[in-house]
Amino acid sequence: MKPTQRRRRIPQALLLAAALASGASAAVFGYLYFSLYWPYRGLFNEQGRYFDAQRLVVHHDQASLLAVPLLAFLVISILFGVVWWVRRRPVGSAAAEP
Repeated sequence: MKPTQRRRRIPQALLLAAALASGASAAVFGYLYFSLYWPYRGLFNEQGRYFDAQRLVVHHDQASLLAVPLLAFLVISILFGVVWWVRRRPVGSAAAEP
């Protein structure tokens, strides 16, 4: 493998790793959003709280803010994924050589 080919693979691997890491972060925040806020979205009182008597837990309306990092990580993941998809080329092919 030529050194130029090796230098081309490292940024591609980093882009793919960043896309996967931000996708995993989006999945974690999505899970938290849909488990902590979504089932209780219509049950909050005027103070923004809901007391679940079966589990003895108070849920807060502020859990809706988990959608912000969910969307941010999702956009970042898509951006990195698209850049990786556009930049990927078969290393060593005639099309990759300038």
